[in-house]
Amino acid sequence: PPSPPPPAPPPWQPWPKPPPSPPPNPCLALVRPRSNFERCRYLAHAKLDRSLLMFSNLNEVTLSSTSLVAANLTEATFQQAVAHDAAFDFADCDDADFSGADVRRSSFRNATLREAAFNGAIIHRTNFSRADLRGASLIGLYQAQSVVLDGANLQGTAISNSWLIRASLVGTNLRAAVVDDVNFRESLFRGVDFAGATFVDSRFDFADLSGEKLDGVVFEAGHLAWTDLSGASLQMATFTASVGLTQIDARGADFLAAVSEASLGEVSSRKLPTAFL
Repeated sequence: PPSPPPPAPPPWQPWPKPPPSPPPNPCLALVRPRSNFERCRYLAHAKLDRSLLMFSNLNEVTLSSTSLVAANLTEATFQQAVAHDAAFDFADCDDADFSGADVRRSSFRNATLREAAFNGAIIHRTNFSRADLRGASLIGLYQAQSVVLDGANLQGTAISNSWLIRASLVGTNLRAAVVDDVNFRESLFRGVDFAGATFVDSRFDFADLSGEKLDGVVFEAGHLAWTDLSGASLQMATFTASVGLTQIDARGADFLAAVSEASLGEVSSRKLPTAFL
């Protein structure tokens, strides 16, 4: 018998159309001064460079991976906002409130943050290089590991009840800063301006303060264990009786006219100058 005819080819079909573009984010229409994002809280991945959002309410808004470079955020509120991996470089954030916000891994390089509040914020690996934090409120920062404060201006800033563990403070201005109950464990200090600074009940365990100029600095309570003070200048520095000094390395340090009522713990005369003992 003859072979059956081949099957007919399928009818021609046009190439499938690409899916339609997602609708525009309605929250972007609210980007303007004095805006309230209470009913529209999603701005993740948005490009908002140079935006004008001063006096705006951005509480609890999602801003993860959002770019706000050079934006004007004066007196804006970001309480409880989710803004991790965001870019605030060169932004004007004077008097802004980031209390309780999650800004981990975000960048505030060269931002102005005068009188800003970060109370209770999450700032793991946040970069504040060369940021102006004068008069800012940094209280209750218990999730603040590996923060970068290189070149930041913290003059007159209140820092308290915080764990700045493994922080980097290179060229940081701490002039007249009041630091109370802050843990600087394993932190690096290089070329810091400590003039007039007071450290109350703070810990510097395993911190690197070698070669630093700590003249006249007041250490009231607190603890320095396995701290590297080699080559540091501590002329006229004050250590109150409640400061614990344990196994610090003070080889080559200058304690001229330093006042110490501190408990020396296990410090050996090999590591601490005889005059200070």
